[in-house]
Amino acid sequence: MSSAETAMSAPVSVIERFLQSESFLGNKIDFEVLDFLGAFVLKQAFMPATINKYTNAYFDLMKAGSIKKTAFHFTEVKLNEHSFLRDMVREPEFIQVAEKFFEGRVGSDFIRIVKKDANNSQPVFMHQDCGYQIGSLERYSFFIALTDCNPTNGGLSLYPGTHHFGYLGDVGEIKDVLPSGYPKMTPDLKAGDILIMHSAIWHQSFASISGEDRVYLEVHIQSIDEPTTNVEICGERRSPWRLHLKEDAIFIDSRTQRLRKLYKEIEHLKSKADPSADDDASHIRTLKAQQ
Repeated sequence: MSSAETAMSAPVSVIERFLQSESFLGNKIDFEVLDFLGAFVLKQAFMPATINKYTNAYFDLMKAGSIKKTAFHFTEVKLNEHSFLRDMVREPEFIQVAEKFFEGRVGSDFIRIVKKDANNSQPVFMHQDCGYQIGSLERYSFFIALTDCNPTNGGLSLYPGTHHFGYLGDVGEIKDVLPSGYPKMTPDLKAGDILIMHSAIWHQSFASISGEDRVYLEVHIQSIDEPTTNVEICGERRSPWRLHLKEDAIFIDSRTQRLRKLYKEIEHLKSKADPSADDDASHIRTLKAQQ
């Protein structure tokens, strides 16, 4: 083996066969494919009437200003605990999918919107989600397409199988270190489809070319017994362990807290030296605030 192969290797030819056969797409989850690739697209998971109800609610809430993009984040729209959009996890179609995971005992620690549109079309760098989460590694995001989500409007792009590398030990942008020619998966979702993604998979999204609305309702699922579970979806919770604290309540001097402080100081110094540099500082903060 070459030094590069010793440093990192993966069964690229096998991944390519899975992608070429489109075995990651279907109206029924193939868990063998999901386990190997770390992702699966469940087609037509919701009835049109159900998905239209939530799509229309999203646009109505955005238009009314009841929800808005999170500051210093490229795509996130946070939802408060009373948001109608969170009711998606009570829909029979959703429960029918969720109960196939974690032996039917499923919870969630967060539910949010991730969107792009004509005003917010920029790319999001390659990263994995598990470093931003508290608890065990075996968790998934259900990206429910409220609109069509595809390569032209900045849909999610994944590097299948990378969840097998596990937690990388830190958070932030991942370098281009995958073996040459590593396959990429950028599924074309229609409204009502679900992209199921393991939380350790490496993924990104490219800039929207069309500027059309690309809206996912992301429900992060985990075992109902995870300490961070705050929404019980199905099954009975048995664990007495709870941890519903945010980072600032847990840490005194974490990496993220130090970075936040550092970039705040940089922003202050730049604005004193050159008021026009505010935009640059905000961009830096945005990069560090992803996820």
